Amino acid sequence: MAEIRLQNLAHSYSAKPGPDDYAIREMSHVWEQGGAYALLGPSGCGKSTLLNIISGLLSPSQGQVLFDSKVVNELPPERRNIAQVFQFPVIYDTMTVFDNLAFPLRNQGLDEARILIKVNEIADVLDLQPLLEKKARNLSADEKQKVSMGRGLVRDDVSAILFDEPLTVIDPHLKWKLRRKLKQIHE
Repeated sequence: MAEIRLQNLAHSYSAKPGPDDYAIREMSHVWEQGGAYALLGPSGCGKSTLLNIISGLLSPSQGQVLFDSKVVNELPPERRNIAQVFQFPVIYDTMTVFDNLAFPLRNQGLDEARILIKVNEIADVLDLQPLLEKKARNLSADEKQKVSMGRGLVRDDVSAILFDEPLTVIDPHLKWKLRRKLKQIHE
C-alpha cells in the first residue's frame, strides 16, 4: 500500500465554479501507508468524488494527488494500481466466480499456478469456495458483492483499496460478518 497525499485539492463539476459550486472544497490530507481509514459524511458531501479522484476516474479541478511523494494527476486509472469496490457490484455475469476473481490477475500476466493460489486464498476468506464454478449471473446480490470485493482484494500490487459503500446492499447479518473479515484482512 502507498502513502496517499492530497495537496490543495478541490473539485467542482462546474466549468466556471462559484464559491458554492464545489463538491470538494480545498483540502490537504495524508493517509499513511498501511493504514485503514474511513470517509464519513452525509450523502452528497463529496466522499465518492474524492475516491474517484484518488483512483483517477476524475481529475481534480485543482491541487495534486501523490502516491509515495509522486504526483499521479496525469496517470490514468490503470497505471495507479488502485482497486476500487463500488456500492453496486462490478463483475462479469457470463464468467464463473473463479474467473471473475482471476480476471485482474490474468490481466497482470500471472501464471495460472499463482492465480489458482491467490483465488483460493480470497475465496476462503470471503466464503466463496462453494461458488467458484457458478456463473456470476446466478448469484444473489450479497454473493455478487462478495465477488466484487474479492476482485479488489486478490491483487498484491495495489497502492490502495478504495471501498465506496460496498456493504450498503448487503443484509445486516452478512454486513457485520464482512466487516470482521475486512478487518482480519487488514491486520
